[in-house]
Amino acid sequence: MAFIELLKANTRMHLRNRNSLFWHFAFPLVFMVLFGFIIGQGGGQGPVNIGLSGDPTWTQHVETALGGIEEVDITKGEQDVLVNGIRDGDQHVVVVFDSQAAEPGQPVQVEIFFDPGEEMGAGGVARTMVMGALDGIAKQVQGLPELFVIEQTSVAVEELSFISFLMPGIIGMSVMFSCLFGVASPLVTEREKGILRQVKLTTVPTPVFLAAKSAGMTVIAFLQAFIIIAVGIMFFDVEISGSLLGASVVLFLGSLMMVALGMLVAGIAGRVESVDSIANMIAMPMMFLAGTFFPIDSAPSWLRGIAEVLPLTHLNSGLRDTLVGGQTLGDITPALIAMAVWTAVFIGAASVRFRWEPQKKSNGG
Repeated sequence: MAFIELLKANTRMHLRNRNSLFWHFAFPLVFMVLFGFIIGQGGGQGPVNIGLSGDPTWTQHVETALGGIEEVDITKGEQDVLVNGIRDGDQHVVVVFDSQAAEPGQPVQVEIFFDPGEEMGAGGVARTMVMGALDGIAKQVQGLPELFVIEQTSVAVEELSFISFLMPGIIGMSVMFSCLFGVASPLVTEREKGILRQVKLTTVPTPVFLAAKSAGMTVIAFLQAFIIIAVGIMFFDVEISGSLLGASVVLFLGSLMMVALGMLVAGIAGRVESVDSIANMIAMPMMFLAGTFFPIDSAPSWLRGIAEVLPLTHLNSGLRDTLVGGQTLGDITPALIAMAVWTAVFIGAASVRFRWEPQKKSNGG
């Protein structure tokens, strides 16, 4: 069968090429090992997020006391929503004031929710700030020996280490680079050498030829993921709390999306010399904006808006949620839909731009 033979040929081509082996497998592992050993279980610390709920008078006092600090983000809302935000990593501390007004001369009931795993990070800083603000407010109020009665409640949070956050991003980055360069460069080279023209004249249907290339890169993507996950488990104690089957679906769809993008780059590039420039111009911004290495929660809102629509963002988040986040495919339906839409867009654009014949040289060139 033509498809099987083409698939074998494409896979062998990549696995026998030493340069391809480095960029497909060694390059992502270098990133993972480097970040894993240098940064370890740490990670960057962005703004301190504090949630306020309950009696509006006291929440306003705390907001006034802390609102002038540049690195503090205040969110007001319902107690349950804010406490769930601690579990999701959106809040560091939640302060809840008893909504029933205290009787004259009686202290105000306050409950502080926190993540004990964040005591050495932003969570500990947030709790210290809150206690300082409450103490400052109490000193301004006369006539009560004790203005607040404070109860502190820990919230069970499944801690995600930095390397667990990083590993799915490295897989997504590897798939992006492999598909962009592993599809675009060979296609443009084959076009310039007249190989595509010869393929078009054979009995092999065009969809079969392109499908074999896509399947070959998908095989490479799964090999990359297997090696990166194995390294993460053996050397960095990464725990796979989600479904490997669900992650495989995400990886398959993400590979198709990036292969389609690679075909679009091949259509845009006039010559093989321009492939690297075009591919890097697309890949490098995505690599840094799509949450590959660090969360982008502390980025400006306009930059987060751009990042949220990038193809790699959906691939990274889908892999992260299914591999280490414990979520199912149903939970990440928006990411799956987004990748499917991007795949359709890239395929449509590639079909318009794709050329079987090499670009004709101008008279001056």
